[in-house]
Amino acid sequence: MNQTQIELVVVVAASAVTFVQIVPQVLRLLRIRRIEGTSPAWAAIGTAINVGWIAYVVAEQLWYTIPAVLAGAASYGLVLFLLYRNGADVRIGILLGLAVGAASVAIQLCAGWTVLGTVLGLSNGLYLGPSVFAVWRSHAPVGVSPLTWMLVASEGILWGFYGVLVAKGPIMVYGSTAAGLAALVLLRLWITRHRIRAALAPPI
Repeated sequence: MNQTQIELVVVVAASAVTFVQIVPQVLRLLRIRRIEGTSPAWAAIGTAINVGWIAYVVAEQLWYTIPAVLAGAASYGLVLFLLYRNGADVRIGILLGLAVGAASVAIQLCAGWTVLGTVLGLSNGLYLGPSVFAVWRSHAPVGVSPLTWMLVASEGILWGFYGVLVAKGPIMVYGSTAAGLAALVLLRLWITRHRIRAALAPPI
């Protein structure tokens, strides 16, 4: 298997994970209609950042990645809507998302696509960070889907490897930070697993 074939296999696997990673979170919000531990800022900023990635991968002609980032933007937008429908205050999150979008445009115009890509890679802390903060603040984060965060970690590993293969620093940064921050969410879910189970138990 040559380099190009390996790149294709990795990006297909990463794209497949990206397509489905938010689905468990969507299903959890639809099923239990509880939002404890979730972050509207995560969903809003995630939407904005994925729109930025769409522009970056088109400019860099990374055509294989376009379906994944399109799916990312759509899925984060859906989570934001479901959080709003289930009673979350999304106003600050939306304002933060708009601010991130405006900043991305300004960075690209002033510094170019490579700098924008690097900033987007580092921006995992911006949109995954609020989820880490929210889940660690919650006594029993019942609204958070463990499977989604397992998939986020897997996606980060795969995209990081793809970044190594194509020698694109922004994608490497994206992958490593996604995996690390997802691990922090999963750690909190594991620590509070008994509280979550008790909170979701039917009344006696």
